[in-house]
Order: sequence, then C-alpha cells, then structure tokens
Amino acid sequence: MRRRTVCLVAVTLAATLPSCRAGPPDTAAPERPSSAPAPAPGGGRDADRPRHATARVNGVRLHYVVAGRGPPVVLLHGFPQTWYCWRKVIPALAREHTVIGPDLRGTGRSSLPPGGYDKQTMAADVHALVRRLGHRRVAVVGHDLGAWTAYAYARTYRDEVTHLGFLEASLPGFGLERRLDFSRPQSGVWHLAFFRQPEVPERLLKGRERYFIEDFLGARRARPGTFDGDAVDRYVRAYSRPGRMHAALEQYRALYRDAADNRAGGRTALTAPVLALGGSRATATGPAASMRMVARDVSGGEVRGAGHWLMEERPRELSERLLAFLR
Repeated sequence: MRRRTVCLVAVTLAATLPSCRAGPPDTAAPERPSSAPAPAPGGGRDADRPRHATARVNGVRLHYVVAGRGPPVVLLHGFPQTWYCWRKVIPALAREHTVIGPDLRGTGRSSLPPGGYDKQTMAADVHALVRRLGHRRVAVVGHDLGAWTAYAYARTYRDEVTHLGFLEASLPGFGLERRLDFSRPQSGVWHLAFFRQPEVPERLLKGRERYFIEDFLGARRARPGTFDGDAVDRYVRAYSRPGRMHAALEQYRALYRDAADNRAGGRTALTAPVLALGGSRATATGPAASMRMVARDVSGGEVRGAGHWLMEERPRELSERLLAFLR
C-alpha cells in the first residue's frame, strides 16, 4: 500500500509540475568567502553584519557567516534553505552573541561530498567548525532538518552545549514516526515518504526546482514580506546547482539511521535547557513533545498564527524568545 501511495505521488508530480527552469546561475555579487572572517573594525553595527568565510573541517569545506560578539550561538538551517534564512534574526542575536551560521554540507556555498548526510556526521562537521573558530561551549539552534543536526550535536557533545533550540521539527526515533502514519485522511507528511525514494525525486524535480521550491515554501500564499527581496531566488539557485537537490534528499534518506542513532544516544536525557517551538499552523506542540522524550528541561510550545518558516514569518518574536532563552 505504501509503495502504491508513493508511486501515485510521483506520477501526480510528473503530471502536474510544469517544466519550469530555475533560471540562470547565481549572478548576485560574489561574497568572496575567505579562510577566516575579517574582524569588524570598531565593533558597533559593523560587528552585527554577517561576515563570510570558509573553513575545511571534517573532510568538507563549510561556508559560514559570523556576526556579533559575546557567547556563541550556532544557527542551523533546514530544507530548502541556506544560512540566509536566518538573515532577519541574526542582527538581534548579534547584539549579545557571536552568531555562527553555516551552510551545512552539500548546501549553499559549502562543498558537495558524496556521502555523510546522516545527522551524526553533519553534527561532527559543525562541531569541528566551532572548534576551528576557537569556541568550546556553544548554544545550538536548528530549524527543520537543521533541528535534527542540532539535537545530534547536543547529545554527542553534551558538555559543550549550553542551550538547544529545536524549531519546527519532530525528532527521528522520538515522534517523527507519527508523521509517517498515513492510516487516516490528511494524516502523514507526504514528502517524508517521497523524498526517501531512490532517484525518482531527482528525476521529477530536475528543471522544475523553482516551481517546486516556491510551492514547498508557500511563497505565493505567504504574507507580503515573509520571503523578502531575493530570498526565494537564492534558495532556488542554491538547490538548482548540480548535485545539490540530491544532497538534500540524502538527508531525508538517512532518516532511519538518524532514528537509530537518536534512540541509542537518547537513553540518557539531555540536561542542557531546550527551547522547542512550533508554529500553530504547522508542527504546533510536536517539537516540545519530541524534546520531552529526550531532555529534562524543556520550555516552549506554539508560536500562534505562525506556519513552518518561523525565522521568515515571525523574526522579531523568534529573536525575542531566543534572546530571553539564552540569557
């Protein structure tokens, strides 16, 4: 039955998605990442602006931005986004923190390795970057797939995590399984099953990245200003480059390995405080429910009226809640 459902989704997509091209390659002014971010002279507003850099860690080259000064906080993006999804949140956090926002392996301006898309490996990438930048204890905040990596970081490097932010996600092994239940009408999340199929998603989405990403984000239905400027164009360019959509799908295909790793590591509850938030029109209390299975000190709940893209939809409220949590 599950196989028939997935095939039906694939056939429907093939029939309905127009053959839209993603457009020309990224023609925006190059950000010229270097091996280390240039210091912001004099602090102040310059220190709050993201500075681009790259670092080779754990066998991959990670592009990242860094801004601000103070206790470090790492922001991890999900799909189909890049570090840029945090652009509205970084300025507020950077007034009190050193903010580090990487493009995760296979995404954005980071390199494209053939494997390593399980969240244990991706957490090791981020940990190596944190240590390269001279930090040991950090707060880690993740959204969507980035929340899966953030949790893997927290359970693996427990003594090095001061706070964990778990946004708009259910955890593999501890709650996500309910989102794979298609036993009732309108239950289950179709893309979790579809993305895990070998080769078919790549073939159906090739050349249709713009249509798919705009629809997946709900960009046409969103409130004005949610995806401001060229945000959607940036995401489309990032995932239209050769191999990038495949890398993203590999993160979903690692779901069951992630669940096994989480069940093994989750036997000992996290002691670091956790802020778990879900939009009331999306995962709602799901993130908090997942985190209460694996952590002792969990706060949060719903962001009323918000959907999945909290950083884009409610940046001021999210910034305020994160800052209060991190103090």
